[in-house]
Amino acid sequence: RYVRRKLIQIKYVIYFFKVGTGAVGSIYSWRLSQSCQVTTVCRSNYEAVKKNGFIMESAKFGRDIFRPHNVVFTVQEAIQYGPFDYILVTLKCLPDIYSIPDIIAPAVTLKETGIVLIQNGLGVEESIVKQFPDNPLISIVAYIATLQEEPGKTRHLGGESLCMGVLDENSRSKAIVFMDRLKQGGVNVGWSDNIEQTRWEKVFWNGGFGSVCAILRLDTTEVTRNPKARDMVKKIMIELMKAAELATGVEYKPEARSEAMIENTAQGHNHYKPSMQLDMERGNPVEVEVILGTAMRSAAKNGLAVPTIKTVYDLLRAMNIHFANQ
Repeated sequence: RYVRRKLIQIKYVIYFFKVGTGAVGSIYSWRLSQSCQVTTVCRSNYEAVKKNGFIMESAKFGRDIFRPHNVVFTVQEAIQYGPFDYILVTLKCLPDIYSIPDIIAPAVTLKETGIVLIQNGLGVEESIVKQFPDNPLISIVAYIATLQEEPGKTRHLGGESLCMGVLDENSRSKAIVFMDRLKQGGVNVGWSDNIEQTRWEKVFWNGGFGSVCAILRLDTTEVTRNPKARDMVKKIMIELMKAAELATGVEYKPEARSEAMIENTAQGHNHYKPSMQLDMERGNPVEVEVILGTAMRSAAKNGLAVPTIKTVYDLLRAMNIHFANQ
């Protein structure tokens, strides 16, 4: 399973709906390539990457042309370069649109391949556990501002950090090796003993600002300066925090924390467009199920009414149906 110079064979799946390889995926496959052999699956940007590599411009890591060891168009095509020690999944989690386990299945060696999820949202691990219960599973939350300006060209703004965790102790040793490989590439990665809590806390911001910016087509600065929009963000955040308190047992003080998060955004995210807004503007489905849907269902299970989340969820689901029918 190890190739010359003891490079770990990494299978990296980037399979975004309609838009091909994403910015987050290209950043972390680039950093892993410093110590690993990386195979990338590209879609709409396949020709650009195959010909020119990924053109990387990062405020943290500098400028480079990243040429993966192998660039393929389909997961089935990637099998020739396996078996793989890890599959890194950074495609958007859209269970209402496609099945991630089905996409990666051809490249998974049962009981051996570590499946790594760098994705937003809650419950993203559930479908993987169901289909591959005996494979190591590593769950990662990313804090990074990056965008793909054109096919194969990635711009990374500022710093980045990852928070890694596992759902069971059987996956820990595989996770520690992967963490070491990330660190060798200069990535800032920490450990969470409760990755579910970490995911809830990121959903506070994504669910509040992401959904409101997407529906109104206003960036973060425009939302924080608009009293009605700002109030809607706060209502969503408070409902999410109350749902999280019941799910995790952690006290969040929703009124004060939501106001602090909104004010910090007003001061530090100048005219920033969340990924949900960018997807909406491009006519792509948004991650409504894992950002709001799972939280809404968790609240209902615990007897908590979340009327604001329900309304916004219904609007975003309606837009996903519209995009799917186009």
